[in-house]
Amino acid sequence: MTEHWDEKILDVWNELQMKRQLEEMSRERPQLTWEECLAAAELGSMEYDGRTFAFEEKVLFDGHVSMILPRTLQLMPRGLVGKSSTAQQHEQLAFQDEAGTMLLGLNHMIHALSVNESEIFLREMTAQIKSKTPGLQIVKNDVWEQAGRLMASYEYVVPKPDGNFYQIMFATSLNGRAFFGSLVFSASEAWVWQPLATALIRTLKISEGV
Repeated sequence: MTEHWDEKILDVWNELQMKRQLEEMSRERPQLTWEECLAAAELGSMEYDGRTFAFEEKVLFDGHVSMILPRTLQLMPRGLVGKSSTAQQHEQLAFQDEAGTMLLGLNHMIHALSVNESEIFLREMTAQIKSKTPGLQIVKNDVWEQAGRLMASYEYVVPKPDGNFYQIMFATSLNGRAFFGSLVFSASEAWVWQPLATALIRTLKISEGV
């Protein structure tokens, strides 16, 4: 029991340290807000710390989903996206830029889910991932209403031998089934991609029906 609580205390301490590091990084860099990034994405381009970003709206999943994404993100061939039996049970798309700066995965699962269960679904999924990923640190989570539907997100830092990754997972419901996505990028670039990724999630539009 003592060992269990020691692990809990260490886990909380590590999460606080990670949040402090990210806050310090944000103060040291000219970080935009996600609201500013959203306005730029909707206009189609953005200048950010000497970088130029161009955006376009992509219509996906047979017209049921649309999302504004950087033009540098390209759809990966289906044969390269997940070969497990679990991956084959739902519709899945993945995007990546040539430099490997960002990876976006979108999934429409067979798992039944109402729009009001989005946060519970994502919380349980995050707990499973955390239990299998030693050192994973949750940064924050959020729930909001978007175009009349409930959205949920979790953000965390994933430790890797070649450098930590920052991951934002988001979820809602499409035609009574779970729809979730994941944006992954280097934690060292979180000051750029965290507000931008948050903005891109806010451009997601869902169209119910056949």
